[in-house]
Amino acid sequence: MHALLLAAAFTLGLTAGAAAVAADYPLRPVRMIVANAPGSASDIYGRIVFTRMSERLGQQIVIDNRPGAGGTLGVETAARAVADGYTLATVTAAVMTIAPHVYAKIGFDPVKDFAPVSVFVKTETALCVNAALPVKTLREFIDLAKAKPGQLNMASAGIGSTSHLGGLMFATMAGIEGNHIPYKGGGPSALALVQGESQWTMGPYGAYGSHVKSGRVRCLATGGDKRSALTPDLPTIAESGVAGFRYYGWNGVLAPRGTPPAIVNKMNSVMRDVLATADLRQLYLAQGEEPAYSSVEEFRKIISDDFVQMGRMVKLAGLKPE
Repeated sequence: MHALLLAAAFTLGLTAGAAAVAADYPLRPVRMIVANAPGSASDIYGRIVFTRMSERLGQQIVIDNRPGAGGTLGVETAARAVADGYTLATVTAAVMTIAPHVYAKIGFDPVKDFAPVSVFVKTETALCVNAALPVKTLREFIDLAKAKPGQLNMASAGIGSTSHLGGLMFATMAGIEGNHIPYKGGGPSALALVQGESQWTMGPYGAYGSHVKSGRVRCLATGGDKRSALTPDLPTIAESGVAGFRYYGWNGVLAPRGTPPAIVNKMNSVMRDVLATADLRQLYLAQGEEPAYSSVEEFRKIISDDFVQMGRMVKLAGLKPE
């Protein structure tokens, strides 16, 4: 009995200690490694939320841009950082779920080396077609693609890009031939769709929004697990008949593995409150992005599921680690 009482007291002491750490945290500025260049989309979206988090925390979140090797250098730096809550990292879906499958040497494990905090931005994807294509719905597009196997070109931003793998995923699940045409970046890929060199693509909706307004591109469905706030009238691909399809980009915050859970949960809570504010939501939507929040466990599952999913697509695409 005495041993049990001691164990209980010890456990209570640890709990109280963790609560005290979280209550006082942060006592100094927090370093936020952004694995992208200054002025990049990830950098801009991060600064919007981190500025507001700094105000609530009473300490500055200092941005440390660490671009290079597709973002993997910055993420590797974060993985090796002291797990005390004073070094965090901003990451994208691509660097966490695609890069580990296409880089032969990578200095982190996306699933095991981090304590997820939360997603903060969702980049909606959409299946879009050249406006001259005689289809108005996703079902009509699938039927046309099956009737003309190999004749509809799929544009992407390059081999191994999110639009390549997303398009491959859709083609596989819809049972059509992708006929992949890689371009050198998102701009040339969008232009190819507009000009009719390619007939369809599966990419970030923001890249095609202006072309949709001009009438040169038509988007048929979005790739999220629910309808997008950006395009509430567009159905999702899943509800349009391709059951189980889910593919979109995201930006999120991670802490090094071993960071005290109380600190991770506090940062998650602050992010949740900031992401719920009307002004932040309006800022993101104005830039063609959606604010997004996830619990710690939800974010952990997103990373794990997307990592497995992208591994399958990389293998299906025949890509070899380099």
